[in-house]
Amino acid sequence: MVVDWSNLPEELLNSIAVRLFSVVELKRFRSICTSWRRSGVHNNNNPFPSRPLIHFDPIAPSETLLHDEVYRCDPGAFLSHIAFFRVTLSSSPSKGWIIKSDVDIINSGRIRLLDPLSRYPLRCYSKSLDLLKVTVSEIREAYVVLGKAKARVTAPGFQRSVLGKVKEGEDHHHGVLGIGWDGYINYWNGNVLRRLEQMGDHFSDIIVHKGVTYVLDSQGIVWCISSDLQISRYLTTSVDETITNGCWGDMRFVEGCKELYIVERLPKTNPRKRKAGRTCNYSMTVGFKVYKMDEELSKWVEVKTLGYKAFMMSPDTCFSVLAHEFHFHGCLQNSIYFTENLWPKVFKLDNDNGSIITSKSSKRSFQMFSPSFL
Repeated sequence: MVVDWSNLPEELLNSIAVRLFSVVELKRFRSICTSWRRSGVHNNNNPFPSRPLIHFDPIAPSETLLHDEVYRCDPGAFLSHIAFFRVTLSSSPSKGWIIKSDVDIINSGRIRLLDPLSRYPLRCYSKSLDLLKVTVSEIREAYVVLGKAKARVTAPGFQRSVLGKVKEGEDHHHGVLGIGWDGYINYWNGNVLRRLEQMGDHFSDIIVHKGVTYVLDSQGIVWCISSDLQISRYLTTSVDETITNGCWGDMRFVEGCKELYIVERLPKTNPRKRKAGRTCNYSMTVGFKVYKMDEELSKWVEVKTLGYKAFMMSPDTCFSVLAHEFHFHGCLQNSIYFTENLWPKVFKLDNDNGSIITSKSSKRSFQMFSPSFL
């Protein structure tokens, strides 16, 4: 029996369309025949969704902040949009790679590809990417305040940044909230740059989760920032009362499957607790601890396994992926990918001890960061 595909009911065509991965696949779908093209099918999985248009003036060489403190930043700093994508070949949808991009708004305006676990350019052997040959879907986005475009150096006061809506008078405007190397929280709306009143002990990460801005300090305490830039403690308990490290960057937020996690880096040696105006002595990573919010108990609990997920620890933002979507290229489930001394590494949460794998010992585990078509 020969099936006339041009006479499929519109309800079935809609059911097919909503399962497509990208706009490219939708266009291919609509090119099958006249009836499919005329159907009212739609697909909201746009890999390049629209985002708020923000015009920021360059940060002045210096701005006076609260408490008469002065924060200095090189002139010409600008907001850069970062996006992480899952890319598959149309002929082999099971072969997934992760790519990271930003837009060179200062010079050419072209999209640049970066290493997903760092801010360095991705080594490409091809000068262009034909989107008709691949399927692209966005995984995560982030915003970075760069002080120098070519060197890809972040502004000192915005080592971690998020974009959010802030109430100014009766209106809400988009602005950037960031954490500097000194552990303080700064706010920038393109014209005004100021430091928020400090509440926690040396903040280390910031994230917008389900519309709420959370910040994390070095003692494992989570705080909330309201739309009027007021900081309040999220819970009365910290992540782990035994945390003694207290170094900048050792604790990060990770968002995965609509849940919020906290990942703590475990150094080889336990350095002294950070003091004001001093930096910690860095020590090699031996493992990680993972915590998740238990909403019923209203506290953070340690997670012993990530299941089928893998965490990606990027300097811009941290997020989770489903390992099986990149399984062909060896993405390890129940693991945490990170970079140390410019080398990509992965920590496998096997048993209670875990183990660290490097790109030297297992190249297959890192192939998803090196697309074969570039």
